[in-house]
Amino acid sequence: MDITYIHHDCFVVRHAGRVLLFDYPRPSHLPAQAAQMAAPLLHGADLTVFFSHGHPDHFDPNILAVTAGAATRRFVVSDDVADMFPDSLPPDAVIMEPDQTREVSGLLVSTLESNDLGVAFLLATPEKRLYFGGDLAQWDWPTLPERARAETCRFFTDALARIADFAPDVAFTNCDFRLDSLGGVVAFAQAVHPGLLIPMHLFGDASRLWTLPSRIAEAGPADAPDIPVFCYAAPGDSIVLE
Repeated sequence: MDITYIHHDCFVVRHAGRVLLFDYPRPSHLPAQAAQMAAPLLHGADLTVFFSHGHPDHFDPNILAVTAGAATRRFVVSDDVADMFPDSLPPDAVIMEPDQTREVSGLLVSTLESNDLGVAFLLATPEKRLYFGGDLAQWDWPTLPERARAETCRFFTDALARIADFAPDVAFTNCDFRLDSLGGVVAFAQAVHPGLLIPMHLFGDASRLWTLPSRIAEAGPADAPDIPVFCYAAPGDSIVLE
């Protein structure tokens, strides 16, 4: 499995002859350098495109043109994307609501409800399990009323229990340095213990990612096993899982 960082929440995963593309954003949220890195990874691919929701930093309405060079392509999208951008999707797009499971060309795809918009994805292949969170995170903004902050933390904690039961080999989850909780990425690592943690939702600024492994280690027990973290720096950076 080869995982390449493109920008923000957009990644390309190449595994077992297929290519998975996650949350490709609009040009206003995608630097030209990042788009140039993505293009050759999609060209000629057996491609499955996933969109967790329709926010502009997660969805490009021009995605059919972006992926036109793929050998084959299929789309799995949250229901809000289909509602807001029906003309941007092919007729055979797989539309998913929270708490559904579908088989998509050899992938078993399940969804969780996001506490922002859309869904998070749980993907199972015969060899690997992947979690892609979209905008499911611990959005405990200090400006929220105390009751709202408590509710978003409760929602996220409940979601962590379900993700931990899924036991992902690779987990993409949000890491927001504007929040004291970092959007729940440390809590995620402690609860889920993925084989590889991939932080995202950084709007292109990965300069502080190198601090994350130590913050995760410091928050856990002294004898806790290390959780590998993909600390990318620029579009096109990749990691290979044997």
